[in-house]
Amino acid sequence: MRTATLALDTPDAGTLAQWLAGPGPAALPEAAARSVRASLLDTVAVAWAARGATGMPAVSALVAADGGAAHSLLWDGSGRRVPAAAAAFHNGGYAAALDFDSLHPDVSHIDAVVIPAAIAVAEQVHADGRALLAAIAAGNELAYRLARAGQARPGWFRTSVYGVFGAAAAAGRLLGLDAAGIESALGLALGQAAGTQQGHVERTLSKRLLSAFAARAGVFSAQLAQAGISGPRRAFDGRHGLYALYGQADPGAPESGLGREFLLEHATYKRYPACGRAHAAIEAALRLARPADGPPLAASAIEAVELVLTEDMHTLVGAPYTTDGDPEVTAQFCAQYAVAAALASGRFGLAQITPQAVLDPALRPLIDRVNIRVQGSGSMAPATVAVRLNDGRRLTQTVAELPGGLLDPQALREKAASALTYGAGLDTATADRLLARLETVEDVADVADLFGRSSG
Repeated sequence: MRTATLALDTPDAGTLAQWLAGPGPAALPEAAARSVRASLLDTVAVAWAARGATGMPAVSALVAADGGAAHSLLWDGSGRRVPAAAAAFHNGGYAAALDFDSLHPDVSHIDAVVIPAAIAVAEQVHADGRALLAAIAAGNELAYRLARAGQARPGWFRTSVYGVFGAAAAAGRLLGLDAAGIESALGLALGQAAGTQQGHVERTLSKRLLSAFAARAGVFSAQLAQAGISGPRRAFDGRHGLYALYGQADPGAPESGLGREFLLEHATYKRYPACGRAHAAIEAALRLARPADGPPLAASAIEAVELVLTEDMHTLVGAPYTTDGDPEVTAQFCAQYAVAAALASGRFGLAQITPQAVLDPALRPLIDRVNIRVQGSGSMAPATVAVRLNDGRRLTQTVAELPGGLLDPQALREKAASALTYGAGLDTATADRLLARLETVEDVADVADLFGRSSG
């Protein structure tokens, strides 16, 4: 009797792994380098601002209790250091907690996975600031390219599905892995690629830990590869690889334009601490609340509100307001609440996502007057807010595109400074020192000293 045999996928080191391990990520054009520096500044600031966010002190206590080698700083203000993988988990959760981190047209929130992982490993190996930026560039670019090539099926949280590979690449580069070693790290990360949006729709705290899981898995994958543990070489296009299991689009796309076109340049930085699919609605409400050519709109004058969202937007942020979920996550994933809060206060910032704001009984009547209708297509826009006033007038605002992110360096710095002072509780002088340090990270000789006196 003949025995059937299965042919192995052909081993292939791949252009991607060679680029990730090579000089390319360290020789970025200025536009790409500027984007990496902006991502670093934004991610650290919004992560540090999450020190009081629901659930994060519990995460800090759990990680601290596990202990281990004092390599990498926890971003909770305690000054504690823990093993790199544990710090990546902890700080990745903090970076995602406020839903104030970066957006990208291919896959959002990659910064919240890759940057905590890269900083944690850079601290462990005492890399300099230039090496850190190159690692972030490598990890981010890989994750964006994978996301553009293969669109994960609905329900997967694409940030963690693709972000784990970015974290593995960044960590592997900092650990000094060659192309074969990074290829193994990516193969090991394949076994940990996961993440579901169920926590989003149920508005639970687990949502903010998905980036943490991916960051930790990426670091651990690189460490395993460094220790000599082999991983699948065809992690992406293999018979049971990423594209086959999570949704294939174009397996050749990740290598197309590699080293010439940098997708990381398209990252933008949020204006509002909420899911990006609510931003167009928030922007429309704010334009009505604070019109450029008239007096502010009084919430007491509003009789009814109609909010029009697309099907894709409604999937994540269209569920009715309830008090069943976590209040902070409700604020971030409930467009009905966000629109009411924006109309009532004329702003939508960190103060509007606190439990006190979300559960404020004085706002409940306006929340209940916001009715949602589903119409049209688009993942982030358009959104329309139509307000009927007590005197019979009807005011309408439509935002046809995702509101522009904060790309101006001064506007981004102001956001970061506000996050560090209001959210993290730093005094102005300490916040300014930290921001200056991040803005000149290329000059840092040892990333373990990056945060200096700001860390406590």
